[in-house]
Amino acid sequence: MIYRRILFQEPGLKELRKEYTMIDMHVHSKYSHDTYTPVKSILKKAGKLGIGVVISDHIRAEGSLEACKQKRVVTIPAIEVNSKENKEILLYFYSSKDLEEFYEKHVKNNRLPRKDPKTNLTKAIRSVRVKMRMEDVVEKADKYYCLKCIPHPYTYPPRRSHRFFARRKGILKKIGAIEAMNASMFPRMNRQALKWAEKTGKAVTGGSDAHLLREVGHVVVACKAHTGEEFLDCIRKKKNLVIGSEIKFSKVAKEFMKTVKMKKSKYMNNNSY
Repeated sequence: MIYRRILFQEPGLKELRKEYTMIDMHVHSKYSHDTYTPVKSILKKAGKLGIGVVISDHIRAEGSLEACKQKRVVTIPAIEVNSKENKEILLYFYSSKDLEEFYEKHVKNNRLPRKDPKTNLTKAIRSVRVKMRMEDVVEKADKYYCLKCIPHPYTYPPRRSHRFFARRKGILKKIGAIEAMNASMFPRMNRQALKWAEKTGKAVTGGSDAHLLREVGHVVVACKAHTGEEFLDCIRKKKNLVIGSEIKFSKVAKEFMKTVKMKKSKYMNNNSY
């Protein structure tokens, strides 16, 4: 059963390291609109924890490609794409070359015009999307060898995507995994995601969804693999574990809004002339 592979507890990294490679599969760097954390700092933190890390920025690939240039920390090329409908998908590629090509051809010059940042959290999130509908995003991704994953399907409206994907059987059929544990969600949201993964027969992943350095490693995926490619294969075969715990919502919201405010200030200063 899928529930045997999900542990809602603080990961015991020292013990797990004896048998598994562990990766936090959802982390944001300074290239995301709502984060300031440098890629080097994320890699250094992951190295200290003895885990791998996936930089999966919002419609940006620079951070992930930067991380892929080093070999000290296991990583997987990835990007989080927010479609025109304001629904998200995580794409994990088997090669950085494929990620770079996908980004250059389908994302980089296909973003919706950036609205002036607002103080409202929802509007801030909605401001970073691509012009493509989700159906088109998935169709473009189909041309590459990658694992498609639905992140935090029971997150806060309007990005909550469970019903959106459930009503689009053609798209859902092409999805390989569901993020069953996200450290930034409420526990009930993760439980619902886990039940949905069980119901649909999808593989499961997890990640911290870190926007701050101290959040990295709150949730990890564990596989008996040595490379990013082997790691993705392990997930596809449903032989992985997902281990971690949620971060208190009040802390997540407070820090997130602080970052958005700082980003807004910087944006306004850069566009004041």
